[in-house]
Amino acid sequence: MDSYRRNLPRTGYPRTLDVPAVATERILALTTGVLYCAGGLLVLVASFFFAPHDPVELPVVRALAALAVVVGVLAAWFGPRGVPRAAYHPLVALGTVVISLDVLAGGGGEASIALGILYIFVVIDAAFFFSPVGALVHVLMVLAASSTAMMAVGLPLGVALLQGLACVVVGVVVAWLARAADDAEQDPLTGMFNRRGVSRRLEETIDRIGRHRGRLTLILLDLDHFKRVNDTEGHVAGDRTLVASATAWREALAPAAALGRYGADTFAVVLPGWSLGQAADVADELRFLMPPGTTASAGVAAWEPGDSASMLLGRADVALFHAKRDGRDRTVVYGDPHRDAGEIEAAVALGEMVLHYQPVTSLRHGHVIGYESLVRWQHPQRGLVPPDAFIPQAERTGAVGALGAWTLAEAIRTAGTAPWLEGCSVSVNVSVRELRDHGYAERVGELLARHGVPADRLTLEITEAAIDDHPQVTENIVAVRRLGARIAIDDFGVGHSSLGRLSKLPVDVLKIDGSFVDPISDPDAEVPLLEAIIAMGHALGARVVAERVETEAQARVLERYGCDFAQGWLFGRPCAAEVWQSA
Repeated sequence: MDSYRRNLPRTGYPRTLDVPAVATERILALTTGVLYCAGGLLVLVASFFFAPHDPVELPVVRALAALAVVVGVLAAWFGPRGVPRAAYHPLVALGTVVISLDVLAGGGGEASIALGILYIFVVIDAAFFFSPVGALVHVLMVLAASSTAMMAVGLPLGVALLQGLACVVVGVVVAWLARAADDAEQDPLTGMFNRRGVSRRLEETIDRIGRHRGRLTLILLDLDHFKRVNDTEGHVAGDRTLVASATAWREALAPAAALGRYGADTFAVVLPGWSLGQAADVADELRFLMPPGTTASAGVAAWEPGDSASMLLGRADVALFHAKRDGRDRTVVYGDPHRDAGEIEAAVALGEMVLHYQPVTSLRHGHVIGYESLVRWQHPQRGLVPPDAFIPQAERTGAVGALGAWTLAEAIRTAGTAPWLEGCSVSVNVSVRELRDHGYAERVGELLARHGVPADRLTLEITEAAIDDHPQVTENIVAVRRLGARIAIDDFGVGHSSLGRLSKLPVDVLKIDGSFVDPISDPDAEVPLLEAIIAMGHALGARVVAERVETEAQARVLERYGCDFAQGWLFGRPCAAEVWQSA
């Protein structure tokens, strides 16, 4: 799970000691441009009213004013189109330089004093948009530059100090007001964005990605049965649940997005740059991080060009409604052709799901020792649908629970009745959601007893991704193994599980991912990594199965390295039970 968390977006929430939340890059660009233009135009107008006897270098003053207007127009035009915030530091510093040159060109009279007033523009810009350290640097630059310029043209030290200190006061007040505005967008309970903050961040993100044709997804998470918690355990317990959920989510997310409390028990996650499928995976992971005994439902929607923030929120809310309606504790994706879990669950109930079985063969003796059960959807309109076309949607909508329960029951029933399976084991793939179900191991035991199948003939295949820190996962794996069933780690070598963790789990079989087998074309090929994986499996006390074995060359290399079993088209394609029965 740690490796997965590094790929999730870090929450954005108000930080009062950093850049003000309202100081977005777009507002920074527009405000800086306006201040430059306003300062330049004011100087141009004022230059026609300077007293004739004042020693003012009018051509210099007007040239600097024109330069300020040009810079302001460029900043306002190009800034919102992707200029990074760091680029504004030299731009604001340039303003200090231009004003200082104006003061020097003023010749030391009233004109210099008047031109020096423009230092306040620099201080306002820096205090509003930069971090406290950055703003302080610019204020100190203004103090040094204004004092130096004014004293250089003969103005008294008192005038320079008065103007400089006035700038400091303005800067402090602006910085305080800008950061105080953050409180209006901060949820006091969780410290995250509130509804107003989420809406503003969403609008800003839409504005930014709309210019760059980027991607944006939104997740709405709603705590299930939260009212019941408040009614039975009190509001203190309810607040504790909200804070625990928010804290777990904030710690799990990696840099790039905004997490906020959008309603009483509803949270929103703004994910710029993430696809619909990635966002659905994020929603699942966040749901699994809920405190023990609590669950959440999630609705996911993707932004489309022309959408407003309210339209995107509306679609995510519709998806969330479907998740609640279909039983809660699930993720529903808006616009997904299988977003409604009821479609897949109905297919299970109507008998449209079928199992195909693929043999697992001993490389040493050549005989079949077991079969892996693989689900297919016999769709009335689309024909036989492969698992890749519906299992991801089943996982996201929560229908994988019903699908997994049927697959397990059907595989065990077939193992207890099919003569061609006599003496062979049957493997069933198990999803992480099933393993996080408290009653899973008990259901396995009941099914084995009902159909009279010895537990050692059942192998549960678990992907490395399912080997996480959730205590219920470990508890179910241990409980199933205690029944006598075997545990296999599927697609081994491409996941992120810790070897130390694997060594502590009762693992009987490691299934090498087919990507390690595919490149083999020569029976005498040396594949050190494959050899090491096989040796590692044996070191863990497990038997090793190689997947996607399609050629004799691949089989010979695997046998030479001591691989125990193989599975793939070389030994048999997945077929319906009726095919194996008549073979």
